[in-house]
Amino acid sequence: MHTEYVDNYFINPAFEYGIKSYMYFKEGQPYNKKYTFEMYVIKALTIIYGEKAILLPYKIDNEKAFECNLIMYDLSEREMKEFIKDMESYYNFMENLDNGTETTGLVESIEKILLNMIMKRSATKEFTKEEIRTFDEIFNPNGGELKTLKELVSKNQGLIISTWKENKYEITNTQLNLMAVNPNLLHPSQYQKYGYDIRQIAKLSEEKINSINEQIMQEENKDKTVKKKVPLLKMKLSCGNGFINTLILASIICTELMIGFIVLACLGG
Repeated sequence: MHTEYVDNYFINPAFEYGIKSYMYFKEGQPYNKKYTFEMYVIKALTIIYGEKAILLPYKIDNEKAFECNLIMYDLSEREMKEFIKDMESYYNFMENLDNGTETTGLVESIEKILLNMIMKRSATKEFTKEEIRTFDEIFNPNGGELKTLKELVSKNQGLIISTWKENKYEITNTQLNLMAVNPNLLHPSQYQKYGYDIRQIAKLSEEKINSINEQIMQEENKDKTVKKKVPLLKMKLSCGNGFINTLILASIICTELMIGFIVLACLGG
């Protein structure tokens, strides 16, 4: 087990020891179980923002970069500051913990902000199944040091567990929710076939959605009527005049290009 003595803390002691404990954990080395909660908070942050966004500012000792990364997905600066303050308060609480110390709502306050971070990130980028399982371990542990610690110092862990379950359902059923909210949407696989994400399409106006749908359906109908694709340059298009044939061919090429530009313009707003 590593024993750390630090003169200058990164952000505050909670983040200093939390990040170091996480790095030891990643390397398969033992860490001080006293900082179990801090370690799991950092673990959650690395999933939400990416390891580089959390660990690199620490390695180069850039606190401002770390704070800026926490508001990457539109977390308010007020919440970011509150999160940092609550982490330091939790550390101080644990340092003075004894048998007569009453539990506080610090754990819940910190995890509520973590849950908000997760929901804001999920609006722009989905989580993997493995990452969702890790969040399960963090917010609703079945056993181990974290569960024991939460039972000792948490005031109302049931609230966090229920909130996480609701958020988890919303995250994992985003696609189904979008289909229910907007009946104009095509099946997700149809968008995916043409390189689109249904969640991004769902954010567009009804007019733009209908325009994209129309283009996709035109392509789908082409696939049904044309059994064998014939290269464009080999298509038999003749009116008996070589110059006119060239104009017809150029017109078809321009039409195909314009369809692509229209779809891209719709997505780009």
